[in-house]
Amino acid sequence: MATETRETTGARTGEQFLAGLRGDERELWLEGEKVTDPAAHPKLEGAARSLARVFDLQHEEPDTFLMESPDTGQSVNVTHVLPKSREDLERRRAASKRIADETVGMMGRTPDYLNYTFANFAARADVWARYGNEDGARNVVEYQKHMRDNDLSLTHTLINPQVDRSVAEAEQAGGEVSLHKVEDTENGILVRGARMLATLAPFADELAVYPGSDLRLQDARYAICFAIPMSTPGLKFICRDSFSVQRDPWDHPLSSRFDEMDAVVIFDDVEVPRDRIFLDGDAKLHSEVITDTHWRAHIIHQAMTRAWAKLEFAFGIGHTIADLTGVNAFDHVQEKLGELWSMLELTRAGIVAAEAGSFQAEGSEDWVPDERSFVALRGLMPKWVPRSIELIQLIGGGGFMATPSKADWEGPLRADIEKYFQGRNAGAERKIRAFRLAWDFVGSSLGGRGELYERFYLSDSFRMTALAYLLADKDHPTELVERFLTD
Repeated sequence: MATETRETTGARTGEQFLAGLRGDERELWLEGEKVTDPAAHPKLEGAARSLARVFDLQHEEPDTFLMESPDTGQSVNVTHVLPKSREDLERRRAASKRIADETVGMMGRTPDYLNYTFANFAARADVWARYGNEDGARNVVEYQKHMRDNDLSLTHTLINPQVDRSVAEAEQAGGEVSLHKVEDTENGILVRGARMLATLAPFADELAVYPGSDLRLQDARYAICFAIPMSTPGLKFICRDSFSVQRDPWDHPLSSRFDEMDAVVIFDDVEVPRDRIFLDGDAKLHSEVITDTHWRAHIIHQAMTRAWAKLEFAFGIGHTIADLTGVNAFDHVQEKLGELWSMLELTRAGIVAAEAGSFQAEGSEDWVPDERSFVALRGLMPKWVPRSIELIQLIGGGGFMATPSKADWEGPLRADIEKYFQGRNAGAERKIRAFRLAWDFVGSSLGGRGELYERFYLSDSFRMTALAYLLADKDHPTELVERFLTD
């Protein structure tokens, strides 16, 4: 995958993205059916079109999205940047915010997420090169160039299956369930096992495997990191039920567009080529590449930018339905809306604070967001998004149970619907559509998946809030206390 011999496409259009899914030989299973064309499948095409829109945006708004590849000179997405200044962080974030606004925060794994990850990994090749892993580090750098210059969409899978969490992952079901290396081959390594949860699996070009948790030193065969095409022989993807609704977006505005899908990945003796291996068998380095690259700060930069957009959307929904019914005149509803606004504003402020306090990592050119506000938000967001859903439910009340469908609206009772379903300051159609939108956010199958996703996609709130305490700088707060204990 040498840079000078790579064929590249630069930033793709939506049609180029969809064309890449057609005829793909990945083994993708959805509700007992083997899917041969994710772009055309009725339960997947809505999300495919939404992702195609994300690719089109970069050509419609090049000042926001595009930069010049340092290797090819082609236009590529700015979320691939290896940040070397605060301005780089801010520009990268502006692009992610635009993507998150387009998808109203409902798609947690748009391609920019893993763009941030591999840009960070490539910027910290010095960490990957530890303990004699120079070849793996070189592969990381070359792979990041490959995904950048070809505008690849990636999924990842970090967590081993839930079989018996009372023992170490390497000991589940005799050690044969968790993803592990089987043997060396002439051209690379053979791997076997399973991983979860490959969000965006039907729409990704490639699959990345990298550390999701610490390993014991004796579990070296589980310490593997690599990236391979989705169509690699032996890969099988088993999707959860589809939450996409094949009805008019008038009725299901979110469920018809934004089900990004999740899948369990089975590695049935998959051969990983040597130039795609980033780490092979070093459990110590497996842990260090996450802690010592500042990966957490970079990826939470993207995650909180998306959360900001989602909370803005939640506040917009709450305000809209409250205004349509006039309940925003009541102080108890104003308090709920104020709580929604406070969550989004504190998220925005945390992002700005992280950028304002950013710094150059020691021994590297990598420019890193200040992680302190991100650590706090990482523990709070699994509580805030579910809370925003609860607040909207309380604001909408019984109105969610009184929303006619588009078929009703266009049927013989339209005159009655226009009279009895009107809002305080708008006609019946606007009010009905607003409540259907709100229900799709807080009560539909996709809405339920979204709530669960937010609770766990950055690990659970319990662990992250405890981690916040462990990482907190306690020196100055303790000094303030000590003044009163040492008189």
